[in-house]
Amino acid sequence: MSKSKIIIADDHTFVRVGLKELINKDPDLIVVAEAKNGQELLDILANKKCDLVVMDISMPEMDGVATIKELYEKFKGIKVLILSMLKDYSHFREVMAHGASGYMVKDDAPEQLDSAIKTILRGKKFISPSVTTMLAERELRSLDEAVPSLEILTRREKQILAMITKSMPNKNIASKLKISIRTVEHHRANLTGKLGLKDTASLVKYALTKGLI
Repeated sequence: MSKSKIIIADDHTFVRVGLKELINKDPDLIVVAEAKNGQELLDILANKKCDLVVMDISMPEMDGVATIKELYEKFKGIKVLILSMLKDYSHFREVMAHGASGYMVKDDAPEQLDSAIKTILRGKKFISPSVTTMLAERELRSLDEAVPSLEILTRREKQILAMITKSMPNKNIASKLKISIRTVEHHRANLTGKLGLKDTASLVKYALTKGLI
Protein backbone atom coordinates (compact mmCIF):
# COMPACT_ATOMS: atom_id res chain seq x y z
CA MET A 1 0.00 0.00 0.00
CA SER A 2 1.45 3.37 -1.04
CA LYS A 3 1.97 6.09 1.52
CA SER A 4 -0.07 9.29 1.50
CA LYS A 5 2.13 12.19 0.42
CA ILE A 6 2.27 15.29 2.62
CA ILE A 7 3.77 18.74 2.01
CA ILE A 8 4.47 21.11 4.91
CA ALA A 9 4.32 24.90 4.49
CA ASP A 10 5.57 27.01 7.42
CA ASP A 11 8.09 29.84 7.60
CA HIS A 12 9.76 28.49 10.76
CA THR A 13 12.39 25.82 10.16
CA PHE A 14 12.08 24.24 13.60
CA VAL A 15 8.30 23.90 13.12
CA ARG A 16 8.77 22.15 9.77
CA VAL A 17 11.35 19.81 11.30
CA GLY A 18 9.05 18.95 14.18
CA LEU A 19 6.03 18.39 11.95
CA LYS A 20 8.02 16.23 9.56
CA GLU A 21 9.19 14.06 12.44
CA LEU A 22 5.63 13.67 13.75
CA ILE A 23 4.18 12.83 10.35
CA ASN A 24 6.90 10.39 9.27
CA LYS A 25 6.36 8.34 12.43
CA ASP A 26 3.19 7.05 10.80
CA PRO A 27 4.06 4.25 8.35
CA ASP A 28 1.17 5.29 6.10
CA LEU A 29 2.38 8.88 5.67
CA ILE A 30 5.44 10.55 4.22
CA VAL A 31 6.54 14.18 3.92
CA VAL A 32 7.67 14.69 0.32
CA ALA A 33 8.48 18.42 0.42
CA GLU A 34 8.66 21.52 2.60
CA ALA A 35 7.94 25.18 1.81
CA LYS A 36 8.70 28.29 3.83
CA ASN A 37 5.97 30.48 2.28
CA GLY A 38 2.88 30.29 0.13
CA GLN A 39 4.56 31.10 -3.16
CA GLU A 40 7.19 28.40 -2.63
CA LEU A 41 4.41 25.93 -1.86
CA LEU A 42 2.63 26.74 -5.13
CA ASP A 43 5.91 26.35 -7.05
CA ILE A 44 6.46 22.94 -5.46
CA LEU A 45 2.91 21.80 -6.24
CA ALA A 46 3.43 22.65 -9.89
CA ASN A 47 6.06 19.88 -10.07
CA LYS A 48 5.26 17.49 -7.26
CA LYS A 49 2.09 15.57 -6.45
CA CYS A 50 0.75 15.29 -2.94
CA ASP A 51 -2.44 14.27 -1.12
CA LEU A 52 -2.48 16.84 1.64
CA VAL A 53 -0.82 20.11 2.60
CA VAL A 54 -0.23 21.06 6.25
CA MET A 55 -0.05 24.84 6.12
CA ASP A 56 0.34 27.82 8.45
CA ILE A 57 -1.73 30.98 7.97
CA SER A 58 0.95 33.54 8.90
CA MET A 59 3.69 33.30 6.28
CA PRO A 60 5.78 35.93 4.44
CA GLU A 61 5.38 36.80 0.73
CA MET A 62 2.04 34.98 0.45
CA ASP A 63 0.07 34.12 3.56
CA GLY A 64 -2.10 31.06 4.09
CA VAL A 65 -5.37 32.74 3.13
CA ALA A 66 -4.06 33.98 -0.21
CA THR A 67 -2.28 30.68 -0.80
CA ILE A 68 -5.32 28.50 -0.22
CA LYS A 69 -7.37 30.58 -2.67
CA GLU A 70 -4.80 30.15 -5.44
CA LEU A 71 -4.08 26.54 -4.53
CA TYR A 72 -7.68 25.47 -5.15
CA GLU A 73 -7.83 27.42 -8.41
CA LYS A 74 -4.74 25.71 -9.83
CA PHE A 75 -4.65 22.26 -8.24
CA LYS A 76 -7.51 19.81 -7.86
CA GLY A 77 -7.90 17.06 -5.32
CA ILE A 78 -5.38 18.35 -2.77
CA LYS A 79 -6.66 18.65 0.79
CA VAL A 80 -5.44 21.32 3.20
CA LEU A 81 -5.02 21.21 6.97
CA ILE A 82 -4.43 24.65 8.47
CA LEU A 83 -2.04 24.53 11.40
CA SER A 84 -1.78 27.88 13.14
CA MET A 85 -1.13 29.71 16.40
CA LEU A 86 -4.20 31.82 15.62
CA LYS A 87 -7.39 30.80 17.40
CA ASP A 88 -9.90 33.36 16.24
CA TYR A 89 -13.15 33.12 14.31
CA SER A 90 -12.29 35.41 11.40
CA HIS A 91 -9.24 33.41 10.27
CA PHE A 92 -11.03 30.10 10.87
CA ARG A 93 -14.06 31.16 8.85
CA GLU A 94 -12.02 32.57 5.96
CA VAL A 95 -9.83 29.53 5.36
CA MET A 96 -12.69 27.06 5.84
CA ALA A 97 -14.87 29.08 3.47
CA HIS A 98 -12.13 28.84 0.84
CA GLY A 99 -11.91 25.07 1.02
CA ALA A 100 -9.67 24.01 3.90
CA SER A 101 -10.50 20.55 5.21
CA GLY A 102 -9.31 21.18 8.75
CA TYR A 103 -8.10 23.72 11.27
CA MET A 104 -5.74 22.94 14.13
CA VAL A 105 -3.97 25.06 16.72
CA LYS A 106 -0.24 24.32 16.82
CA ASP A 107 -0.33 23.53 20.53
CA ASP A 108 -2.60 20.57 19.72
CA ALA A 109 -0.32 19.14 17.03
CA PRO A 110 1.79 16.69 19.07
CA GLU A 111 -1.28 14.76 20.20
CA GLN A 112 -3.68 15.26 17.30
CA LEU A 113 -1.80 15.86 14.05
CA ASP A 114 -1.78 12.22 12.93
CA SER A 115 -5.49 11.81 13.68
CA ALA A 116 -6.29 15.06 11.89
CA ILE A 117 -4.43 14.03 8.74
CA LYS A 118 -6.01 10.57 8.68
CA THR A 119 -9.48 12.07 9.22
CA ILE A 120 -9.06 14.51 6.35
CA LEU A 121 -7.64 11.88 4.01
CA ARG A 122 -10.81 9.86 4.65
CA GLY A 123 -12.81 12.77 3.26
CA LYS A 124 -13.97 14.28 6.53
CA LYS A 125 -13.39 17.64 8.20
CA PHE A 126 -11.21 18.06 11.29
CA ILE A 127 -11.36 20.90 13.82
CA SER A 128 -9.18 20.66 16.90
CA PRO A 129 -10.96 20.70 20.29
CA SER A 130 -9.59 24.08 21.35
CA VAL A 131 -11.00 25.64 18.18
CA THR A 132 -14.32 23.85 18.68
CA THR A 133 -14.47 25.28 22.21
CA MET A 134 -13.82 28.77 20.85
CA LEU A 135 -16.63 28.36 18.31
CA ALA A 136 -19.04 27.07 20.96
CA GLU A 137 -18.25 29.98 23.28
CA ARG A 138 -18.79 32.43 20.43
CA GLU A 139 -22.14 30.87 19.61
CA LEU A 140 -23.25 31.01 23.23
CA ARG A 141 -22.27 34.69 23.45
CA SER A 142 -24.26 35.45 20.31
CA LEU A 143 -27.28 33.64 21.71
CA ASP A 144 -27.09 35.61 24.94
CA GLU A 145 -26.90 38.84 22.99
CA ALA A 146 -29.67 37.96 20.55
CA VAL A 147 -32.23 36.42 22.91
CA PRO A 148 -34.29 38.84 25.06
CA SER A 149 -33.97 38.58 28.83
CA LEU A 150 -36.60 36.87 30.97
CA GLU A 151 -36.84 40.14 32.88
CA ILE A 152 -39.07 41.65 30.18
CA LEU A 153 -41.78 39.08 30.97
CA THR A 154 -44.40 39.47 33.68
CA ARG A 155 -44.82 36.83 36.39
CA ARG A 156 -47.95 35.54 34.66
CA GLU A 157 -46.23 35.35 31.28
CA LYS A 158 -43.42 33.32 32.82
CA GLN A 159 -45.99 30.95 34.35
CA ILE A 160 -47.71 30.47 31.02
CA LEU A 161 -44.39 30.03 29.21
CA ALA A 162 -43.45 27.27 31.66
CA MET A 163 -46.76 25.52 30.95
CA ILE A 164 -46.34 25.91 27.19
CA THR A 165 -43.02 24.06 27.44
CA LYS A 166 -44.97 21.14 28.95
CA SER A 167 -47.22 21.05 25.85
CA MET A 168 -50.28 22.14 27.85
CA PRO A 169 -53.15 23.36 25.63
CA ASN A 170 -54.74 26.75 26.28
CA LYS A 171 -57.82 25.31 27.98
CA ASN A 172 -55.67 23.36 30.48
CA ILE A 173 -53.56 26.43 31.22
CA ALA A 174 -56.73 28.47 31.73
CA SER A 175 -58.16 25.86 34.09
CA LYS A 176 -54.98 25.59 36.14
CA LEU A 177 -54.57 29.36 36.52
CA LYS A 178 -58.32 29.97 36.87
CA ILE A 179 -58.42 32.45 34.02
CA SER A 180 -60.29 32.47 30.72
CA ILE A 181 -58.97 30.87 27.54
CA ARG A 182 -59.11 34.33 25.92
CA THR A 183 -56.79 35.65 28.63
CA VAL A 184 -54.37 32.78 27.99
CA GLU A 185 -54.42 33.60 24.29
CA HIS A 186 -53.74 37.24 25.13
CA HIS A 187 -50.72 36.29 27.26
CA ARG A 188 -49.39 33.97 24.53
CA ALA A 189 -49.65 36.80 22.02
CA ASN A 190 -47.74 39.05 24.41
CA LEU A 191 -45.05 36.38 24.81
CA THR A 192 -44.43 35.99 21.09
CA GLY A 193 -44.57 39.76 20.59
CA LYS A 194 -42.13 40.65 23.36
CA LEU A 195 -39.69 37.89 22.46
CA GLY A 196 -39.93 38.35 18.70
CA LEU A 197 -40.95 34.72 18.22
CA LYS A 198 -43.54 33.20 15.91
CA ASP A 199 -44.84 29.92 17.30
CA THR A 200 -44.90 27.39 20.14
CA ALA A 201 -41.72 25.66 18.94
CA SER A 202 -39.86 28.97 19.11
CA LEU A 203 -41.17 29.61 22.63
CA VAL A 204 -39.99 26.17 23.74
CA LYS A 205 -36.55 26.77 22.21
CA TYR A 206 -36.35 30.13 24.02
CA ALA A 207 -37.27 28.49 27.32
CA LEU A 208 -34.57 25.86 26.74
CA THR A 209 -31.98 28.56 26.05
CA LYS A 210 -32.93 30.31 29.30
CA GLY A 211 -32.80 27.13 31.35
CA LEU A 212 -36.52 26.91 32.03
CA ILE A 213 -36.72 23.31 30.84
